[in-house]
Parts: sequence; C-alpha cells; structure tokens
Amino acid sequence: MVGFINRKKEIRILEDIYKSKSSSLVVVYGRRRVGKTELSREFIKGKKAVYFFIEIKPEAMIFNDIEESLGDILKIKPRIDSWDDFFNLIFEQEEKLILVFDEFQNLSKVNPGIFSKFQRYWDLNHTKSQHMFLIIGSYVGMIKKIFQDTKEPLFGRATMLFNIKPFDFFHSFTFLNAFFDLEIEEASRFYFIFGGVPKYLLLAGQMGTDDPVETFKKLFIDTKILAEEGKNILTLEFGSEHRSYFSILEAVSSGNVTPKEISDYTGLQPGAVSKYLNELVNNYEIVIREKPVIMSRTRDTRYFLLDNFFNFWFRFIYKNSRLLEINPEKAFEFIMKDINSYFGKAFEKQAVEFLIEMNRKGLLPFEFMDIGRWWHKTEEIDIITLNKEKKEISLFECKWSSLDSNEAEIILDELKRKATLVNWYNARRKIRYGIIAKEILDKEKLRDMGYMVFDLGDLAPLLQGR
Repeated sequence: MVGFINRKKEIRILEDIYKSKSSSLVVVYGRRRVGKTELSREFIKGKKAVYFFIEIKPEAMIFNDIEESLGDILKIKPRIDSWDDFFNLIFEQEEKLILVFDEFQNLSKVNPGIFSKFQRYWDLNHTKSQHMFLIIGSYVGMIKKIFQDTKEPLFGRATMLFNIKPFDFFHSFTFLNAFFDLEIEEASRFYFIFGGVPKYLLLAGQMGTDDPVETFKKLFIDTKILAEEGKNILTLEFGSEHRSYFSILEAVSSGNVTPKEISDYTGLQPGAVSKYLNELVNNYEIVIREKPVIMSRTRDTRYFLLDNFFNFWFRFIYKNSRLLEINPEKAFEFIMKDINSYFGKAFEKQAVEFLIEMNRKGLLPFEFMDIGRWWHKTEEIDIITLNKEKKEISLFECKWSSLDSNEAEIILDELKRKATLVNWYNARRKIRYGIIAKEILDKEKLRDMGYMVFDLGDLAPLLQGR
C-alpha cells in the first residue's frame, strides 16, 4: 500500500500559516492528478476542518452538500439557503475552522456572482476571524485569473498562491519502489514517460510491470487508459482554442524550440505563436521560456515543456493518434524507433535534478549558484553551472548511453572546444569539464584526470533513506 509520500515542505508551509492567529486564504493550484486533494486531506487530519468538493450542478444541491458537511463538524445540521447564510454561519464560528473548497473555479459556473460575494464577506470579516480558507483548483489559467487578475473581485485577497508540482525523480523513485524493486535505469525510464505525477505512477504500479516500456504499452495502447489523458486535461484548460495550443505543444515536444521553428511547424502566424507561447508560459505554466545561462540575447529564447508526461504524450501519442487508432502495433513500432532519442533529451532534465540535489547536500567538489543550458548559433552545451563569486564554471554533456573511457575523452575534448566560445570571466575563471551518462566505464580513471564524471550508479546514494 502506498502512503502519503513527500510534500513535507508543502505541509510545513500550510502548518505555519495555520498556526497564525489571523485568518488566511490559501490557494493551492496545479495540474490535474498532481495530488492537491491528497495534500489537503493529509493537512487537515486531526484539525477541525470541513471539505467541500464543488461540482457543476444546481446551487440548491450544493447547499445541501454544504449542510451535510457542516453538520458533521458543527454537530448540528444547519440550514443553508443562500451564500449569505453560508458566510454568516462561518464567520459566526469563534473556534478556528479550515474550509477546503476543491475545484473552486467551478463556482463561477454555478453562480457568476459568487466571487464578488466572497470578496465582500472576506473584506468585512477576515480581520475579526482566524479561519483558514484552503482553495484548490486544477485549471491553472482560471485559478490564476481569479486571484491575480486586477479586474477580478478576489484579486489581492490570497494570503499565498501555492503551485503544487509533480514529484522530482527522487520522490518518483520512492513512490514506484512501493510496487517494484527497480534498478535506477528502469526507474529513470518510468520517470521519462510518466513524469512525477502521482496518479500516473500509481496506475503504473497497480496495472503495470517493472518494465516501463511494457507498462507504457499497456496503459497507452492496450487498455488506452492514458491515451486520451493529455486531451482530457488540456481541452478543458484551453477551451475553444485548444487546437492551436495543442499544435504548439506538439511542435515543442518534437524539438521545435524557437518561435520561428514553431511557426514553420504549425503554420500559425508568428504573432499568434507569440501570443500562445506567452499564455502557455505565464498563464498555464506548461511551457518554460529559457535563454542561455550565459550571453543571452532576446532572439536566443527557446521554449520547452516542463512536464515529462505532457512532453511524452504530445511527442508520441497526440502526434500519432490516427495511426494508434488504425494500426496500434505499427504505431508502437514507430514510437520505439524514436523513444531513445526522447529519453536522451529527458535525461538532461534528470541530470539537472541530480546536480541540484548533489549541490544542496554539499556532495560536489564545487558549489554553484546558477545552472542552465547554453547555446549560441549551432553550438550547444547541455548543462553549465556557475558560481559568480568564485568565478567557477562547470560544463557538462549528458549522454543516455554507455561510454567507455575513449568515447568519454572524445566528448570531453569537444566540450573543451565549445568552452572557448563561452564568454564568461575568460582570463580569471576556474573551469571544470564533466559528463553525466547512463553508464561510464573507467570512471575513476577519468576522475583521476580531473574530470567530473557521473552515471546512474552515482544516483544510488541520493536515493537511500527515501
């Protein structure tokens, strides 16, 4: 059985807010399936709290649900005929309450005026109350609009907006380890396909095997449980313009990372691409906008998907949706031909997580304060770390493959050539070179030569005790 995993930081923050003598309005948001509801349920254990799940249905039915839920906690079933009845009852309670509203954004479809009413009662009563309102929302764009748009009634009322993100690799490994005794390589493949989304990891554990490719085939092709997942989540998020957003996400997942490349791939006008990309970055938080970690210029901007699952889904499932319907076995063969290339790019993200964790624990022979990709024209370096105070720079190439020492030295020599193009404290910097790969033979030999080389085996100490 899988218990509540990780989220210690999130629970600690919520506990700190809860301990305050004042009232609070905390907004917990993030993509669907990421575990927001489980987080709220874990947090309210042992506290005087009431949980409301907001469905899109007649108000009278919602009031009936509220009466039942409040009756459980107040020990007497109240009569709720309006939102005025609800708010007056809540703010009459002297003992601290936690009120959880799950899928809060649905209230706008039940009663378009509800947020104005909420604002009025909050403004009138929150200084005299100590209640905690915990707002949960799965539609990121809508939730951010409700609380961050200056034209919205609840703008500026939130004590905190809390973005709940998928697990990193390390916590994903812990989750899957409850089901399988996985080698790190297989756990990595699971992470590349399913990301760190608890719901998908749970499905993989319950219905899959310890082979991530077999599990992918079962969940995406044989049973089709996850075949429509990206569409089901994002069509509702994007609304009527979802096809244009989907085209852009397919383009980015396929390696088209500049606005021009995306425009050429999709056929959308550059102005439209710019608009959609801006919303995907700022409103929906599905895409990240990056510039080279050094020497960045406006025209150097590139775009990447943040979520491994969406990246995989758009690159292989959405892109091949017709073939998957017509000839699933052929589609599977087609996907397998390209999957290692995808794993190679996904591994770069895992390598960054690895370095950040090592840096946080002081396990590297250096300390960095910034990390990112670098590119200039046709030249690229997978990872660069920087310490501006000490003028230290480290350059890494990532390879999802097994390397012998000769292959590694060729890669390192090429990295040294690229380093001459990186203009950063040239005469005064201390520079290091490294490789992060699936497997590196003769690691100690390379380390004795002064190189920083890591492979999946070096992840093992970071996974112990999790």
